[in-house]
Amino acid sequence: MKKIKEFGGNILSAVMPEFWKSYSELVYWKRRKNKEGDLSNDHYDYFYTEHFQINHDEYTDKRVLDIGCGPRGSLEWATMANERIGLDPLADKYLKLGADQHKMKYVTSGSEQIPFRDSYFDIVCSFNSLDHVKNVEESIAEIKRVTAPNGLFLLMVEANHKPTNCEPHEIKPEIIKQFEPEFECLMVDFYLPVESGLYESVKAQKKLENPLEADIPGWLSVKFRKI
Repeated sequence: MKKIKEFGGNILSAVMPEFWKSYSELVYWKRRKNKEGDLSNDHYDYFYTEHFQINHDEYTDKRVLDIGCGPRGSLEWATMANERIGLDPLADKYLKLGADQHKMKYVTSGSEQIPFRDSYFDIVCSFNSLDHVKNVEESIAEIKRVTAPNGLFLLMVEANHKPTNCEPHEIKPEIIKQFEPEFECLMVDFYLPVESGLYESVKAQKKLENPLEADIPGWLSVKFRKI
């Protein structure tokens, strides 16, 4: 039975890759929901603030966008912000997993066409999502467009991994150059992976000395400011 499911999945992945990608990601979150009950979000605060050397005050009265937000409520902690938007192609589905109880707003959209005007957001974030998007170049162009002058873009992404159905892009550290000249890089780190994923890897603090030269799988973390 397992081999039959895998065979069917391989066919759908080849014939209908976007459908299979969305289906697989939704199944993942449903399994997390079944395992955890309420999907927790207490851990996010640290990664949006202290990890990037940002004070909570810097979020006060700001408009914040989280690209590829997932259903956990990644911006629930940011009660001081003026507007908290979670953008995700599956956002409408996430409401049925408990996201409808969150105070942040969910918008169903890909990052290739963000439905907000130019320079709308003061802080834009993409945590473990840029390698999931349909088109990286179009997503970067949209990030540049919707980030306000002097605004921040916070990026954490798995780098140097082989493409998969749900993560179809191999992101390399030199992606930083694609944000120039609109953005300047304020800080960059490369974390060696631990088995449990992005956030645990960052907390483990096993960093490479030369992050831009990394050619092994790991987690790239970059803080940008729009010029």
